[in-house]
Amino acid sequence: MRNAVVLLCVMLGAAAPLAALDAYPKTSLAEDGTATWCGYCPDAYAGLDVVHSQYSYGEFISARYYATSGGLGTPETDAALAYYGINAFPTVVFNGQTMVVGGGAGIATGGPYLSIVGGAYFQPAPIRIEILSFDPASGEIYANVTMYSETDALIGDHVRFVLLEQDVVYGTEEYTYVTRDITNETINLYGAGTAAGFTTSFDVDPGWNQANLHAVVFVQRAADKEVLQAVSTFPEPDYSVRAMVPFDRVKVGPSAPGPPSPPFTIMNVGLADTFTIELVVDHAPAGWTASYWDDQGTNHTGPWSFALGLEESTEFSVDVVPTSPGYMKFHLEVSTPNLTTPLIIPFSYLTDDADVLIVDDDGSETYENYYTAALDSLGLTYAVWDLAAGKLNDEVLQAYSLLIWQVGLSYPTLDADDRDFLSQHLDNGGKLFLTGQDIGWELNYSSSGNYDPAWYHSYLHANWVTDDTNNYYLDGVGGDPITDGLDLHIQGGDGANNQEYPDAIAPYDSDATTILAYRSSSYKGAIRATDSTSGARVVYLGFGYEAIDNPQDRAALLGASLEWMGVNELFIDGFESGDTSRWSLTVP
Repeated sequence: MRNAVVLLCVMLGAAAPLAALDAYPKTSLAEDGTATWCGYCPDAYAGLDVVHSQYSYGEFISARYYATSGGLGTPETDAALAYYGINAFPTVVFNGQTMVVGGGAGIATGGPYLSIVGGAYFQPAPIRIEILSFDPASGEIYANVTMYSETDALIGDHVRFVLLEQDVVYGTEEYTYVTRDITNETINLYGAGTAAGFTTSFDVDPGWNQANLHAVVFVQRAADKEVLQAVSTFPEPDYSVRAMVPFDRVKVGPSAPGPPSPPFTIMNVGLADTFTIELVVDHAPAGWTASYWDDQGTNHTGPWSFALGLEESTEFSVDVVPTSPGYMKFHLEVSTPNLTTPLIIPFSYLTDDADVLIVDDDGSETYENYYTAALDSLGLTYAVWDLAAGKLNDEVLQAYSLLIWQVGLSYPTLDADDRDFLSQHLDNGGKLFLTGQDIGWELNYSSSGNYDPAWYHSYLHANWVTDDTNNYYLDGVGGDPITDGLDLHIQGGDGANNQEYPDAIAPYDSDATTILAYRSSSYKGAIRATDSTSGARVVYLGFGYEAIDNPQDRAALLGASLEWMGVNELFIDGFESGDTSRWSLTVP
């Protein structure tokens, strides 16, 4: 049995490291619900290994919870699975809140996982956890939790201690990140500079390889299960630098100069070093410029060097000067010869006067390029919002009436925050072009972790039929204003060639109608709908638009869809818009 826990609470003196900071860089945690008999679970292992290859253990940790229905499971891992309501494998839970269910080739690439970890990478954590000692022989561990935030508090929350073993042989297979034991304690902590120390012990089986045992400690909210911070005994690099950005890295504003961003922090979490920071523009319309400010109020457009000791930090802000409708995508690159890879901090600035907003929800893929190419050929201005950099907000609701939302094959497809935003957008009569695989499956499969059929029916006016038609030809509907005379192939050519699970969907109510059908099949692949109450218009493809095998068909489908949704309407709220340059849209 486990030893008793000793809880210590102390006030840190003024000389404590980082006492002036109100946050500490976040380490993300993936908890992998799995079973040794599960055929798709190796896809999740492969995907998580990809994440591990790109992040250090100081940035990302994973643990596998094996079910006792197979080998390697324990009562503790079954309890962890039950805590999250996991009953389908694989299910990977990121930071206690984001679930990704299922396997497949897309999961094995790590793309959906990388997007989630990348999205959390710059989030400040209110606490820091340190493992001060760990004895694999006895299982004894001592960890310290320090509060950095002046406003946050831990009241009746959880401290989880997880014992992992690497390179475990079961049957003919070898497994990693195998959870051997879990113990849980309660934490109450508030006030910047306060700390709580915990001593506990794992039950260590003499048959386990002690050299392969590692400990993970994380703090989790009791109310919503959010994992605030994590740490492990896995080795971390000697040199490491992190950034904490306490605001959305995507900004909407006018196509005219404005103030710089709020400050963000770059922190050296490794040995003392001298760093070089440089701003790199990835995409920008002609005439746009960008720069950055240091904490002394000096503006820079070129590289600049600065020194930081162990656990020292400094602040920067970024400044964009737009001159026309569109968007700029850029990043700050922090490097030193001692880093294996530089720290990349991406930002985007979007003007509020673009014709269309592309919502990039495809994880770490670049499928948005298929849409920007089509919009360029159609002569429309656009901006691109990367959901990995920040959730959509009220500024977006006010700025854009027409959205192109593409999810590729990324999970979750439309999470609760996305659905809440889209509900407001569509209730206000907005327009939506939605495309992606498994949207229907995820919102209609009760074990997906993202189940919401009522929203799917009410706002998309769709019924989900099946998640894999195994059919890559679609035919338009005669007389339809969007697809009359249009036949599509969603495999090969210069398309993304990524269709693992093209959904079959159907109209749910009289507000919707079919616009594309899978060839020689009763399955339907796309619908359009006009909401009878709000007037909102939706074009929803059950497959990925990016897979259409040629640019002419891609432009034809997108152009006709946008035309039907009113991209070229001359009158808005009864007043002439003043732009008669595109009375009609010519589709190549």
